[in-house]
Amino acid sequence: MFQAAKELGVMDSMGLGASFFDNLTMQAIFQPVIGQTSGILYCWQCADNPINNWLVQETRARYGVPPDLFDADGMNAAILAVEAAKATGGDMRTAILISALEGMEFDGPKGKVFIRPEDHVAIQDMYIVKLDNLNDPESKFYTVVGTTRPEPPCLLPADTVARCGSLPVGSLAGQ
Repeated sequence: MFQAAKELGVMDSMGLGASFFDNLTMQAIFQPVIGQTSGILYCWQCADNPINNWLVQETRARYGVPPDLFDADGMNAAILAVEAAKATGGDMRTAILISALEGMEFDGPKGKVFIRPEDHVAIQDMYIVKLDNLNDPESKFYTVVGTTRPEPPCLLPADTVARCGSLPVGSLAGQ
């Protein structure tokens, strides 16, 4: 799709309408769009904080490659589990965990993560980056242009939509 858009000159007048993703598949898909700006959930060189620095150091030491979005999301899940256990004093009953997690905020590889109480969505920063290259041996492909903190609509099923409170309500089906 991107190759065809480039060949047809579409990208000469329009920006990229997709987001970049993990280190390994970037080369296979995004070669035609070098120079474009888009969103990305995580890139190891985008965040400068102690948690991300630890993740980068340990992933490189253990696996010989920098982390990608799956590593960052896995680390977020692990931190969330530990913080939940601490908040409940180890009580893992469902109702106790739900109460502890709703509204929880913790530091992850990308910075602050907030668990939205209404629908349990993890609200976190997303990077806006320019794709500079796809041949850097350390996957330093991007220049950070900025960050954004998306607030997706509440996507609860119709029978629980009352939990959405004042949040805008959406649908995964787009309806």
